[in-house]
Amino acid sequence: MGRSRHCSEDERFLIKKLIKEGKTYKEVQKIIGCSAKMISNALKWEQKTEKRGRKRKPTPRMDRRIAKLAKTQPMMGSKRIKQDLQLTVSTVTIRRRLTEVNLPARSPRKVPLLRKRHVQKRLQFAKEHIDWPEKKWHNILWTDESKIVLFGSKGHRQYVRRPANTEFKPQYSLKTIKHGGASIMIWGCFSYYGVGPIHRIQGIMDQFQYIRILEEVMLPYAEEEMPLRWTFQQDNDPKHTSKRAKAWFQMNKIQLMEWPAQSPDLNPIENLWADIKSAVHEAKPRNAEELWNTVQLSWAAIPVERCQKLVDSMHHRCVAVIGNRGFATKY
Repeated sequence: MGRSRHCSEDERFLIKKLIKEGKTYKEVQKIIGCSAKMISNALKWEQKTEKRGRKRKPTPRMDRRIAKLAKTQPMMGSKRIKQDLQLTVSTVTIRRRLTEVNLPARSPRKVPLLRKRHVQKRLQFAKEHIDWPEKKWHNILWTDESKIVLFGSKGHRQYVRRPANTEFKPQYSLKTIKHGGASIMIWGCFSYYGVGPIHRIQGIMDQFQYIRILEEVMLPYAEEEMPLRWTFQQDNDPKHTSKRAKAWFQMNKIQLMEWPAQSPDLNPIENLWADIKSAVHEAKPRNAEELWNTVQLSWAAIPVERCQKLVDSMHHRCVAVIGNRGFATKY
């Protein structure tokens, strides 16, 4: 017995219509002139999606193993995943499967190395200051030192596999510690009311030079420009917390803000340093003197509105620290 012929799309439509109207198979056969098998095939027929290309080599189980390993060890490359799981597929296929589950290779953010005590102190600071009124933040004089380089260094680029919007989770970030030299080193300060003086540090910055900066640069500005009751902010660098520095603050009756270590994301002056470095990159100075001139001009050009916006972001910074359980934030 030969195969029944395939019906056309119009015939399929007519068969389904007649059956729907209550016609029997024999009645449909007489109307259309087809076999019972052809009617049965027409009723069972479904549009199939067109498939092209060869069959996927990795099985669903293999895909799950690849994704699981990448999630537990986000810094692992595709070559290492292939070796550890003893896979027969290529590294390109592994990367393609990871991209399909939203784990493409990304560059990890560089953040300070945070010990358990650092995380606890950051959380404590954020919880104590999250409800501060904005006006209280306006009385803070923010200070810091920064190294400004003439030429940026080229480093090895590393990737991390992570879901979207998780760049500041500790397992996805690249830890760093302060190090390295620079063309010039500067000290600066600012408040809600605008930028203060900026000072170029000559030689090695020690506790004696720091106290001279406080005495000759910072204090005259603060007495003239800051409110009657103001607070001095500094990080926990050893020269800042030396006995001589503490004695100087006590002698001059300057109130200090308790500051958690390894917390540049909480200090809004870091954003101003980023502005300065961006301006230096655009200006492309050729030597240290031109670099210093560029720094001075770009610092003086920072508008008051920029300073006000950064100071007013302190509430959001505290919220971000608490939200990330004390670890580094996007600020």
